[in-house]
Amino acid sequence: MFAGALAAQHSARTLVMARGIGGTHLGTGTVDVWGPHSPAPSPDDKERRLERGSPSPEVELKKRRTRKHPLGLAGLPALRAALAEFKKICAAAGYPLAGEIHSNFFLPTALGAVRPTCLAPESFTAGEVRQPAELTLARFPGFRDFFADLAVSNLTAAGYAARAVALDLPDFPTRRDSFATDLARAFDEADYRAQVADRWRAALKGVSRLGIPAILGLDEPFTAWRDLSDRLGVEIFEIPILPPSVPGMRLFNNLRRTIEAAGGRVTLGPGIQGWVQADRQVGVIAETAGGPRKLSARSVILATGGFRHGGLESPAKGEVKESVFNLPVTTGKQWFAPLYWDAQPYTRFGVSVNAKMQPVDADGNVIYSNLFAIGGILAGADRLGEGSREGIDLATGWKAVEAMTNAK
Repeated sequence: MFAGALAAQHSARTLVMARGIGGTHLGTGTVDVWGPHSPAPSPDDKERRLERGSPSPEVELKKRRTRKHPLGLAGLPALRAALAEFKKICAAAGYPLAGEIHSNFFLPTALGAVRPTCLAPESFTAGEVRQPAELTLARFPGFRDFFADLAVSNLTAAGYAARAVALDLPDFPTRRDSFATDLARAFDEADYRAQVADRWRAALKGVSRLGIPAILGLDEPFTAWRDLSDRLGVEIFEIPILPPSVPGMRLFNNLRRTIEAAGGRVTLGPGIQGWVQADRQVGVIAETAGGPRKLSARSVILATGGFRHGGLESPAKGEVKESVFNLPVTTGKQWFAPLYWDAQPYTRFGVSVNAKMQPVDADGNVIYSNLFAIGGILAGADRLGEGSREGIDLATGWKAVEAMTNAK
């Protein structure tokens, strides 16, 4: 979606095609660049452990300038430019992101752990655990996707001052479970926020910062967050919870609107196969309800993800296949580590590319000059373990669009 937005803004006639929504609706809605998730620190050394476990992303990436890693291939200039452009897109959509590449935020999770991230919506940042003020987490009776008492228990065990407070929600569904998307749409309404503020004000005396599930608006989240914070006189911060991710949906919607505003299109639903003639990639074949439809293109950017998203498939034991163009996949002898929590070798499997994000064969030869691969399909990164997922997505997307536009 980010690559599509960039391409459309560079006046390329752009079509983004996908079988489904992708990973945005599953993620946290933040941008992780580099920050391995370490075990919860003990009360005695929590700040030192946080900094040692996840220092400056920029410093760490300078130490790891390897051409085998996607961020090393894209380079720090591309990463900086991509982060700046992504922040610009979100700000233009009325959803500003805070943060810089030289440092991470340390924010609480729904389970009361602490995770590092580079860029976060401004509605998240008051949850920074290194701030001295107590963390007060909202308990919504009947809301199944956030358990404030569990989060508080884990935060206090790690040495952070935290407590829970019960808060009621007006018009809470009584005949079924309430979902984050229901509440987000309700918080988009100013009248609803006014009712909430009236109900919560008395219970929040003495509270300086309040953590709530990420439900503060879907279409107007920044306005909803700022308005409710002002009404209550409390610093409110959102905490990502179980999917569907409201913050992830916000980012998806912002990118989709950006693509369409620049004249591009987004089509969800059809499966895609590569269209190759005479050893040249000439477009894709969409598997539509009416039958195969050929779509020619000057350039194609492949952003289909890894095993989880269908970009990589394993048709038989020990085999890996790239699902669209049948590109060669870099693998290894070992797929799995002995323990579940260890780094799993298969996460580094993927398509090898050059510095322009063009797929290459085992000898480093470009396979198709007008085909680019980005994001989770690339070889050489344990995106979850490194905390580099969105950083790779943005940097490689930016690099591919740069190479594509310069090739015209």
